[in-house]
Amino acid sequence: MLTREEVFKGLKEVLLMIDPSKEEVVNNITEDSRLVEDIGLASVSLLYLVIAVEEKFNIEFGDLGVEDFKTVRQTIDYILDVQK
Repeated sequence: MLTREEVFKGLKEVLLMIDPSKEEVVNNITEDSRLVEDIGLASVSLLYLVIAVEEKFNIEFGDLGVEDFKTVRQTIDYILDVQK
């Protein structure tokens, strides 16, 4: 099972893969960073985020949608919960 730090690092990698132009923003995110307001992900980018996170961490979001995750912390918490 991955640690919280490993999931955070992996999530940052996914965010950079989705939009390499956001490197400076992604390098400075915290768990309190909001996906839309702080990182600047558009709805299409949020969809790509879900797909990329599912592939990277070998999980499924199931019935949850991109609107269910507002912050980096919520996303990390979900990934950690699903891995148990």
